[in-house]
Order: sequence, then structure tokens, then C-alpha cells
Amino acid sequence: MELTIFKSIIYGDLKPWASDAVNEKFYRQNLSPKFIQPKQTINEYYKALKEMHKNKPNLFKEDGLEIYLLQPDTDISHDILHPLVEIQLAEPTTATQRFYHYLLLNEATRLSDRVFKCVNKDIGEIQKKEIVQNVVKSCKDLLLRIGTDQDSFTQTDLTAYVIPQLITNVIRFLKETEKLYPQFLSELPSNKNELYGELLQQPIPDIEIDKTTPEFQTVNNILLGVDDYKFEKDTRFSFGFTGDIIKLKSTLSALNINVELLNEDKTTVEQLVSVLTSKDLKIGAPQIHLNCETTQFSYIVSKMEQHFSNFNPTTIEQSNLFYSKKGTDLKRNNLYKNKNNYPKEQGTIDDILRQL
Repeated sequence: MELTIFKSIIYGDLKPWASDAVNEKFYRQNLSPKFIQPKQTINEYYKALKEMHKNKPNLFKEDGLEIYLLQPDTDISHDILHPLVEIQLAEPTTATQRFYHYLLLNEATRLSDRVFKCVNKDIGEIQKKEIVQNVVKSCKDLLLRIGTDQDSFTQTDLTAYVIPQLITNVIRFLKETEKLYPQFLSELPSNKNELYGELLQQPIPDIEIDKTTPEFQTVNNILLGVDDYKFEKDTRFSFGFTGDIIKLKSTLSALNINVELLNEDKTTVEQLVSVLTSKDLKIGAPQIHLNCETTQFSYIVSKMEQHFSNFNPTTIEQSNLFYSKKGTDLKRNNLYKNKNNYPKEQGTIDDILRQL
């Protein structure tokens, strides 16, 4: 597998010490919201990058996974939009640093999403092993090259900022792959001594490289086919709302009025707000009965995910609190199956969700 963007940081058009890399005005004018924080799919970032650097065709060469992506789909469907393994990155302070920061952060996510989609195509076990083992080899090869060549990198302030971010995101992508698909590895998962000591030839940092995020659990459950989750009484559970509760209540009230979001004979907007914002949902929490179409609710969920750390079809099923218009429990597969980018009253829904 070709790690084209990552390799370009040290050998190609994106070298931070190149004369045209430090271009504050260019990046300040071109850092779009979709490049920084894609909302629907991680490919929004990649499309924005292509627009920004349309004069650098070498950045967008095939990476070797295209043949797998052409294979038939299976029932497994999910868009990875967030890191699966926790990382610590220095915050950017200039427009150029912001470009490299979000480039590397989103590229690692895009690669994990790309591998996930390939592994879950209708292909054989041998092909899946090939994908995973090639990812591991490519990441380790790149880390070794950085370790071997790092003394020759032209030292600038931007180089000092970018190279650690590159290393962290390569290791993150490697660990995400190892943790999601351990059955396809040819050797033991990598550790800090191997990655930093042997390959990078650097001191071993006092950091965790294996700590997973809530998104990892969601993706891993999808891979494992966890459909029979039982919501036990003392299990802490939260959708992780990160926004403004007043805006959330206003948005849900507008959706309820305009698209009949809830069955008001059974559920109030206040009850839905309490469920979505609770820090610790337990048995006895209000049941949420919908009155809109499942395609509409699936669309609303996909649009609202960005305001939560743990709100998606899998966690909605796990909560055992949501019921469709027909009165049946809402299952993850049902929400994914009814995913539609153009549901009934899409324009109204979009207008309302913009206030959140």
C-alpha cells in the first residue's frame, strides 16, 4: 500500500522545508471547513485537498487499494470520521501549521476508513490478510526511513512541528489497523520499543499508543457483529453531547413541528433532550418513540453525529431506547439500510439543523 501523502511530507511536494511550503497567505485563504472538519465522510477533506493543490497531481496517485474497492459490497457499512486511537498533537499556531496538522490528522482517518471499507468487501480471507499486512509493512517501512534519514532533513521551525505530527499519525494508523484486525496480522502487534527505539531511533516517549476512543468500540462492534447488546442496570452509558443544550432543544422542537420527529402521545421533546444529554443513562430512562420515517431519522443522526462523541446507529441500538414509527426497536442495521442522502423534506431538515 502506498502512503502517498505521508511519504510526500519527507520526499515529495509537501516537504515542510521546501521553499513553497511556508505560504501563510495561501493556506489562510484555502483552509476550508471541510478540509479541517469533514462532516459526512472523510473524503470531503480529500476533495478539499485536491482543490487546494490541483497543481500537485503526484499527491493523488493510486495507493493499491482500488482493486479491492471495486469488489461487491457486504452488509457492513460505516464511515470512519474520527480517530480510533487516542493521540496527542501539538496545537497549530500559524496557517501553515494548521494545514499540516489537519492534513495529517485527516489523512490517517481517511486511510483507516479506506482499509475498513476494503476489508469489508466481499473478498476472501487471503485478500484481507494481504491488505492488513501490507498496511503494517508500509507503516513500519516509512517509520524506518524517517529514522534513517531524519538527520538529513533541513531543520526549520516548520520541520520541527510537522515531523512529530507525521510520526504520530503514521503510528496511529498502524495501531488502528492492528487493533481492528488482529486475526490478520503475521506477527505480534507493534510496541513503543520497536517503533520508537528500533525504527525511528529515538528515545522511547512516555505516552500510550494503544488507548482507543469511543469510535473504535463502535467500529469494532460492527466488525464483530455485536447485535445482541444488553443494556445492564449499572453500565455507564452516554451519547456524549458536546454542544449547547438550549440550541439542541430548539433544534429538536423545530424538527418535531416540521417533520413530526416524535410520537407525542408517547415521547416529549424534553424527554429526548434528557436522553441525548444524559451523562449516565440507566434502565428506566425515557423511551423515544419516533413519528418520522426511518430514512429521515437516519439522515438526522448522520447530520447530528458531529455534536456528540458517541451518537451513531450502533449506540442508538445499544441504548435500547429508540423505537420506529411502527413501534419496533431501532437496530443499527435498519438505520444503515435506510441511510439516504435525500430523504423526504431534506431541505427543511438541513435548514433546521444549521441552528445546532
